[in-house]
Amino acid sequence: MRLTNEIKAGIVVVAAIIIAIFFFGKTASFRHRTYDIKTYFTYAGDLKTDAIVKLSGIEVGRLKAMKFIYDKDATKVECLLEIDSKAKVRKDSIAYIGTAGFVGDAYIGMTPGKSPVFAEKGSVIASEDPIEMRIFLKKADEIATSLDTILAELKSVVVDNRAALDNIVINVEATTENFKEFSEDVKKHPWKLLFKGE
Repeated sequence: MRLTNEIKAGIVVVAAIIIAIFFFGKTASFRHRTYDIKTYFTYAGDLKTDAIVKLSGIEVGRLKAMKFIYDKDATKVECLLEIDSKAKVRKDSIAYIGTAGFVGDAYIGMTPGKSPVFAEKGSVIASEDPIEMRIFLKKADEIATSLDTILAELKSVVVDNRAALDNIVINVEATTENFKEFSEDVKKHPWKLLFKGE
């Protein structure tokens, strides 16, 4: 029985698919195990669902979901982190929001921690909120204003009390010179310290 060109092409395609599935199975796990942990932020920056999660700078998972939690004192953002089962997060690890590059995508980073206890499924780890740019700029503006005020006051003190400052400098210089002369005299005549009035 002769095989037609269509049958030959079909066999080649099926064989190629089988080979591709075999190599894919070798390089990827069909049962990629993960576990979920939570953290909370009062300010989530530019985080988006599916953002990268890093532990000690290495990618270990994704931001699975975000939702608002309305406490009586504050509104928080709950972040559900899906972590690779091979990555162990310590209970005292701290989550923070970082940025890849200067204007890159936001990600959630986690410090390595030192606790001997590891976070389990459903655990909550502490977090540090990022500094909001508007607050940072406001603080910088307040510092600049304070510096301007201090410099103006300092300039006023120097101008208004120039004579007093000059007298202080003259007195300090005279005292230094007298002490120097006294020190030289004691070096040459140390016995003078023993006999008062000599």
